[in-house]
Amino acid sequence: MQAFIRLVTVGLVIGLFGSLSGCSANNGKNPSLKEGARDVGHAVGSAAREVGHGAKKAGKAVGEAAKEGGKAFKDAVKGD
Repeated sequence: MQAFIRLVTVGLVIGLFGSLSGCSANNGKNPSLKEGARDVGHAVGSAAREVGHGAKKAGKAVGEAAKEGGKAFKDAVKGD
């Protein structure tokens, strides 16, 4: 769980940095606060979605491993 939280935090920082650097390259004009907030929101949402997909894949892998481990234990107890 701590690794997941750390991954989310890193994703948020990267998204914030990327959106802020994108704002500075806005053809010489200063973006409004609303535009900047929207860009940051999009970056944070994208990072959170990516982290969520990774967590889902990891959860499925753990579930499958537990299922296989349970089957192996059951077979070992039965003596098959």
